[in-house]
Amino acid sequence: MDSWQLLKEIKKIEPDSLMATVDVPENSKWFEGHFPGEPILPGIALVNMVYQAIKLDAQIKEDEVALCSLKRIRFTGPVRPGEKLMVNMTSEHVNQEIFYTFKIAVKENVVSSGLVAVARMKRDKKF
Repeated sequence: MDSWQLLKEIKKIEPDSLMATVDVPENSKWFEGHFPGEPILPGIALVNMVYQAIKLDAQIKEDEVALCSLKRIRFTGPVRPGEKLMVNMTSEHVNQEIFYTFKIAVKENVVSSGLVAVARMKRDKKF
């Protein structure tokens, strides 16, 4: 198992809505050096979690996606070791891109939000 991977599963709520719960392990590699004596999950770990959920959803649909852009990413509160995160995402298809708006919360407190844009990749046909 990849020790950098925090996301375990996703649930489709509606055709364009995803939800995931994440238990942040106290011994996650993400906390190494960030910050000694006051561990806080780095923002990139939260964005990575969202992208992993998007890729997992695409994989379930037998599709592939590639990251295009990150927009309006906000980090509004710390995530500490052992906390449980709730990730909510909605998607919107615009031309060849899919825009995922997300919110990540610890209990009822939003700790991160933003928009991730991905593009569908063409799959090679297998003969």
